[in-house]
Amino acid sequence: MTQRLLVPGALMALTAAFALGRSAPAASSSPAAEVAAAEAAAFTEADANGDGKLTPQEFANYGALLRQKLDALRFARLDANGDGALTQDELSAGHPGACGGFPPPPPF
Repeated sequence: MTQRLLVPGALMALTAAFALGRSAPAASSSPAAEVAAAEAAAFTEADANGDGKLTPQEFANYGALLRQKLDALRFARLDANGDGALTQDELSAGHPGACGGFPPPPPF
């Protein structure tokens, strides 16, 4: 139960940092840790009834939630000056793939 409360709290801290135009906190500095946190947070949000399992409807929501979280992480990593906007130079510096250190999303 405590873990279910920690993940949303960590996500709120990350979201607040992004909203303020800052990069993610140092505790989650590795892309792998940030992706794992985003996956856990998306699962928790998608699990509407809190049973620890995803129904087909919840799973459909999980995909959209995860993409939003990964996009926010990618954006924050690309936003080198932390101003909340991306310049062409920041996008170009983020290559290859302009994913900011994250693997590109899987093809559909």
